[in-house]
Amino acid sequence: MTTNYQIHNAHVLNLENEFDIRKELSNIDVDKRAHPLLVQNMHFMHIKLEQIDTRAANLIKKQINKIGGEAAISKDAYSYTERTTDVIVSASKKNLLFLAKKLASQQYGLEMIAREMEKCLENKSGVMQIGTKTFDFNHHTYIMGVLDFHKHLFGSILSDKMILKKAESLIEAGADILDLCGEKLSRYNYDKIDEKEEIDKLIPLIHKIKNNFPQIILSIDTSRFQVAKESLGAGVNLINEVIPLKYNPELINLVSQYQCPVVLMYNPTLNKNPKPLNSISDVIREIQSNVFYAAGNGIQKDKIIIDPGIGFGRSDRDNFLILKQLSSFKHLNYPILVGLSKQSFLGDALKGRMKKTQISSIAANTIAIINGASIIRLHSAEQIEVMRNINETLNKAEEKSLPYVY
Repeated sequence: MTTNYQIHNAHVLNLENEFDIRKELSNIDVDKRAHPLLVQNMHFMHIKLEQIDTRAANLIKKQINKIGGEAAISKDAYSYTERTTDVIVSASKKNLLFLAKKLASQQYGLEMIAREMEKCLENKSGVMQIGTKTFDFNHHTYIMGVLDFHKHLFGSILSDKMILKKAESLIEAGADILDLCGEKLSRYNYDKIDEKEEIDKLIPLIHKIKNNFPQIILSIDTSRFQVAKESLGAGVNLINEVIPLKYNPELINLVSQYQCPVVLMYNPTLNKNPKPLNSISDVIREIQSNVFYAAGNGIQKDKIIIDPGIGFGRSDRDNFLILKQLSSFKHLNYPILVGLSKQSFLGDALKGRMKKTQISSIAANTIAIINGASIIRLHSAEQIEVMRNINETLNKAEEKSLPYVY
C-alpha cells in the first residue's frame, strides 16, 4: 500500500553547530541531562520525524545506535509514559539508508516511516518543462525577473514602449523567466480593481511581450481565476500563487486542466497573527500539506515549485532562519523559488547602512543559491546581472569541487 501523504513529515534538518542541535532537542522535549552526550554524537545528517509511536521511536534509537549514529526522543517517550514523540535521527547518509532498510520489515508503523526516510534522502529537484524550455533544477539555479504590470496598467506611469524596454533590460541582463506582478498593490487594494478592466489591459500587454520576446518564459502572479485563465490562453507559462490552492478551488482546477507549472507558497499572513517559528519543521509541514493537496487534486508532481514564503509579515529572525535552513527544503525533491529582492528585513539587518547599494540582497541571494535555491526572484537588471555572474562562478566552483559549504 502506498500513499502520497507523509504522515510523519520526514524531513532533513540542517544543524550546523551545537546551538542548533540543542535548540531542536529542546523543541522535542529531550531530557536536558542527555544533551551533552547527544550533542557529541549528532554530527552527521539529521532527519526529523513527527508523531512517532513511542515503541517505534525506541526501536529506531536502538537500531541506529547499533549501526552507528544517534537518535533523540522526548524524555517521556524514553520512559514509555507517552504514546507518541518526535524523533531526530543523526547518522551518515549511508547509515540512514541502511537504517531505513532495517526498519522496513518491522511493526509499529516502521514500514511507512522507512519509506518516508528514503524519500527525504533522495535530494533531487528534478527537470521541468516550462513552455518551450527545459529547466534542469538538479544542476542549475535560474533567475526570475519581476515586471510590475499593475504600475503600468493602472498607475499611468509607464507606456507600452517603456515596459517593453524594461522587459528587454531584464532579459538581456540574464532573466530566464519574467514574472508579471502587481507588487505595488496590497491584497486589499487589489480586490478593488475591476477584474474585467485588468484582463482588458493585461492580455494585450502579454501578447506584445510574447511577440517581441517569443523565447521568454512568462509567469503571472495572481489568485484570480479568470485573470489566470486568460493569461494562460495569451501565452503565460507559469502560475505564481501566493495563497495556498486549497483556499482557491477554481484555480486548482484550472492548473490541473492546463497542467501548467505552479508555484506553491506557504503564506503566514493568512493568519492575522502568525506564530513565531519554533523550527523550520513548521514551514516544511505546511508546504508538504499544500503539495499533497495539489497532487491529490490532479496537479502533477513534476509541475510543482515550492516557495517557503520569506517576508510576508514574518519576523526578521524567522526570515533568517528560513534562509539558513533552505537546504532542508531540497530534500522535499521539488524546485525551490526564493524571493529576497526588496525585502526590508535585509536592509534592517544592516541598521540602515548601504541600502542603496543592494549589497544585502546580493549577499542573501548568494546564500540562497549556495543553500539550494532553484530560482531566485529579482527586481532590477543590475541585480540580475550581478547575480548571474555570481551564479556562474558558484556553478564552476561546484564542478571543480571547491570548498563551498552546503
